[in-house]
Amino acid sequence: MKRIAVGQLLQETNTLNPLQTTRRHFEIYGLDQGEAVMGQYGHTEELSGFATLPQLLGEPVEWVGLLRARAWSGGVLVPGLLAEIVEAFTAPLRGQQVDGLLLSLHGAQAAAEDPDVTGALLQALRQTLGPQVPIVATLDLHANLTPRMVQSAEVLVGYHTFPHIDQVGCGQRAARAMAHILRTGTRPRVSAWKMPLLTNTDGRTTDRGVLVDLWRELVAAEARPEVLSTAIYMAQPWLDVPALGWTLYQAYLDEYPPLDPQTVARTCWQTRAHRQTPFLRPAELVPAALAIPGRPVAVSESHDATNSGAPGDSTLLLAALTSTAIPEGGALTFCVDPLAVDQCVRAREGAVLELQVGGKVDPYSHPLSLRARVVRLGRVAYTLSGHGGHNLPVDMGRAAVITSGDATVVLVEETGPGSSPKLYEAVGLDPRDFKIVVAKSPEGFRQDYEPFAAGILYCGAPGCATPLLLEAGFRSVSRPLYPLDEIELPQAPWAGEMMR
Repeated sequence: MKRIAVGQLLQETNTLNPLQTTRRHFEIYGLDQGEAVMGQYGHTEELSGFATLPQLLGEPVEWVGLLRARAWSGGVLVPGLLAEIVEAFTAPLRGQQVDGLLLSLHGAQAAAEDPDVTGALLQALRQTLGPQVPIVATLDLHANLTPRMVQSAEVLVGYHTFPHIDQVGCGQRAARAMAHILRTGTRPRVSAWKMPLLTNTDGRTTDRGVLVDLWRELVAAEARPEVLSTAIYMAQPWLDVPALGWTLYQAYLDEYPPLDPQTVARTCWQTRAHRQTPFLRPAELVPAALAIPGRPVAVSESHDATNSGAPGDSTLLLAALTSTAIPEGGALTFCVDPLAVDQCVRAREGAVLELQVGGKVDPYSHPLSLRARVVRLGRVAYTLSGHGGHNLPVDMGRAAVITSGDATVVLVEETGPGSSPKLYEAVGLDPRDFKIVVAKSPEGFRQDYEPFAAGILYCGAPGCATPLLLEAGFRSVSRPLYPLDEIELPQAPWAGEMMR
């Protein structure tokens, strides 16, 4: 029987969000240790894929649970939290013998004291376990790979889908890589090629984007028995840290990687200026939506996307929705504002009151004065499966449904998925009843809304997740970097091959 240590640390960091991530944010989505890691959460996300390891090995597995820490996307970890997390992962391994370590990580995570949380954790675990115990970790497709990550793990396995719907499959592929190493004792070669390239999500989906043929090639390559992992990590674009950029990663058993890194890099580079989405400013959005027959028109409020770690309380689009006549059901949106929720709870259902809504965290907007009616009080809690999670319990706290003008706003206490209609359904609202429905998601919302939406529009404005990257104000990224600098592919000495 193999003893396999297992853990999960998931949170995507947006360094432009001034609200730092605390231990409480992890407790909301599940912070647990020991047997609970697989006993309570083994049916969720990548952990459910890890659970296939016994079948792949053909023998039972004793799981050694380390830590399960899950938070929604947000700001950097508060000072001291990274050290606490690292200790929770490493302490159970001291003096223990394990045969391998499976980890579910994100890969685009920063702390106040370290811009590379994933690398710091992997490095600490490698130092604790020594060189002989294999470490296999899963990463989000928007991870930002660093030398510490590449050097500390035998294999890194990434999502193959955006919108992200293959969390379970990614975990299964990691289990496959671990099973191969344990059965054969063979460690793969690794190639990791960094590109000085940063893009927003426009046209970069894996099912229909500009690189869809390359994605198919990557998936086909990994299906070969001599290949343990192939992935392109497109990097979280609102992560202002050194060495931010795309990376092609391959773990393989042959002498050479299945795909030529420089050829793939050139293919990606040729698409760097690809644009296919007209990002409408808030003032343009409502007229454009009203011009589309039918309902609802699903709107990506990309600049305030909670899925991308923005605070979720921008008022730039909200001001346009509450000040414009919107027939055929009006508009439906949400705002993360615990103070406004508390005011509504105190006032009770049916009350009409003056509220200062939003703009309390978002540095690009200001609180919006609204005369609003409290229509309903409740709680936003549901289970998310699909883009962004699998069997993931979501709890965004108390909620207040208010109306102002032709807009219905769901005020919530905590951040959470901005891409799922379940947010609205949790408080008894059907998005199909509204002319305009807002998703705080740059692209993944399409997975849920496209089947019934009359149309889809994208709003772009200043914000912590603005799609207009030249307006993001990067300070810490390594330069030169496209699109901040007009360069050719070989002209960034900090990029290229990351040697293990």
